[in-house]
Amino acid sequence: MKHLALTALFAAATAAEGALAQSPDYMMEDCQLAAKQFYLDYEAGSEAKYEGQRTDGTHAVNGTIYLETHGADFSCSYNAAGDRLVDFFAEQQSWPDFVRGGGSPYAGGGGSSGAQSVSTERVRFPAGASSTEFPAQLPPGMTVRYELGARNGQFLDVGIASGGSRLTYRILNPDGSALLDELPVGTPYRGQLWQSGDHVVEVINRTGSTVPFDIYFAIE
Repeated sequence: MKHLALTALFAAATAAEGALAQSPDYMMEDCQLAAKQFYLDYEAGSEAKYEGQRTDGTHAVNGTIYLETHGADFSCSYNAAGDRLVDFFAEQQSWPDFVRGGGSPYAGGGGSSGAQSVSTERVRFPAGASSTEFPAQLPPGMTVRYELGARNGQFLDVGIASGGSRLTYRILNPDGSALLDELPVGTPYRGQLWQSGDHVVEVINRTGSTVPFDIYFAIE
C-alpha cells in the first residue's frame, strides 16, 4: 500500500515537472540556482537569459550573479531535452566536477569540495525482502550516493518523491558509466542491469534549502 501511494506521488510530480523540463524558464531558474550553489551565496541576486539552442542540440543560458563585493558572469549548457545541466562555465573556465555533483570549489576555503559535499550510504534490504523504502533529507548543495549490490540480468526499480522539489538523480554502473542520465525526481526508473557489482544512485540537491524526500529501491 505504501508503495502504491509513492507511485501516485511519482505520477503527480512527473506531470508537474514535465511541463517545465524543456522550457527556457526552467533552464534560466536552474542556472541561477547552480550559480548560487557554485558561489555558496544563496541570498545573492542574479539574472539569466536564455540564448537559444546551439547547432549541436544543447541549450545556452548566460547570467550574472551579484555577490557582496562584485558581479560575476556565468554560463550554463543543457542537454537537448533542456532538463539536465551538462556544463557550467564561470571564472573563465568550465567546471565539470561541479556539474557532476562534486560540490563548490569555494567550500572549505577553496579547492575541491567533493569530499565535503558528497556522502555515501549502503542500501540494505530487510531480511527476506527484495525492496526497501525510507525517508531522507538532503542539505543544499549536497549529493548523496546510494550503493546497491546487484547482478547482471537483474531488474532495478528506483523511485523518489519529494513534493515537486528540484532534486535530480542519476544511476551509475559498477564501472562508473551512466546507466541512467540525470533526471528530475518524480520520474521512476525500471530497467535490466548489464553489469554485476555495486550500482550507485546519486540524488543531487542544487537548491538553496534542505529538501526532504522518500526513496524506494527494489531488485528482482
